[in-house]
Amino acid sequence: MRTIGLAVLAAAVAAFLSLDSRRGRDGDVAVLEIRAGDGGRLELIPVDGGAAGPESVAFDGAGCGPYAGVSDGRVLRWLPTERRWVERSSSCAPELLHSCRSSQDPGREHECGRPLGLKFNSETGELYVADAYRGLRVVGPEDNVSRPLVPPEWQGSRPFSFANGVEIDYETGAIYFTETSTRFRRREFLNIVISGDNTGKLLKYDPKSTGVEVLVDGLAFANGLAMSRDGTYLLLAETTTGKILRYWIKTPKASTLEEVVQLSWFPDNIKMSPRGGFWVGLHAKRGKIAGWSISYPWLRQLILKLPMRHVQRASWLLNRLGRQVIAIRLNEEGKTIEAICVHGALQKVFRSVSEVEERDGSLWIGSVMSPFLGVYRL
Repeated sequence: MRTIGLAVLAAAVAAFLSLDSRRGRDGDVAVLEIRAGDGGRLELIPVDGGAAGPESVAFDGAGCGPYAGVSDGRVLRWLPTERRWVERSSSCAPELLHSCRSSQDPGREHECGRPLGLKFNSETGELYVADAYRGLRVVGPEDNVSRPLVPPEWQGSRPFSFANGVEIDYETGAIYFTETSTRFRRREFLNIVISGDNTGKLLKYDPKSTGVEVLVDGLAFANGLAMSRDGTYLLLAETTTGKILRYWIKTPKASTLEEVVQLSWFPDNIKMSPRGGFWVGLHAKRGKIAGWSISYPWLRQLILKLPMRHVQRASWLLNRLGRQVIAIRLNEEGKTIEAICVHGALQKVFRSVSEVEERDGSLWIGSVMSPFLGVYRL
């Protein structure tokens, strides 16, 4: 009875967490409807060796890849002509590589590592990795184990809690990255949203001085990053609030932060589109309870007492009602110009999307929760 009661309560909470899936149709918004058996245009590429969660993808300077970080701490490279994955690097110590391989256990992420954001330096061939537990790391062209750029412990004795997005300024060599929270770790991500935690940061690593500068503090779930094509600003996803923010690097607005748009979903990673604007992966719909749980401590405490797996499961079931939007493309002013929707069985397949990378006429779809990488040919 207690289990049933918890499930019912979780469903009630998730009902508030979810936004009505019906969406007004804007004549200016192109809608890409993806359906099962869609003429062979959709392919699901299983992750190698039983691991899961290819959250972010990246292509190297030669256009090879994609590369993706997965749940057991490895970064994998997809060889399309050979139809197989190969290991590019790992975050864990060599002696743990065997025991970590294929792990999907969040309780081992602090040992094995959990690579999230990926970014290649096309000039040096180095791959920068934002590892949730091990911070900002780099993999040299000939290396197979990433090494830390920022010490695991910085600002005194505090270790990284949740490194997430990463971006490179090719003009200065600076590396920008986000720390989602200083209170909660990646496996506690739902607690960040429900508690209203706002300890996230936007950080800058200077390779010349090897110092780290806090550019923005007080962010509510600092997540994905993307730099504008002219290098004048960064786009940043603040997941809890549903906002896309702009941090100016240059122009008279330098060092200031502004809101681009507030979305009706929880945004994850941001990637620039070759057709203009930028793609935002959508983790889930966002509802009033996200704000209410911050305003009403009693409600926040009630939700935090629930097993997070029940809340997450109930929320996913409710999200399957109607059309499910998994990603949107926005212009620089924050106006939605394209949306990707899935239906039926594909709602279970793409129940949480972390990133959409558009390249050479294909959309690569990553998810921190799925055992595969999706690719849809436009």
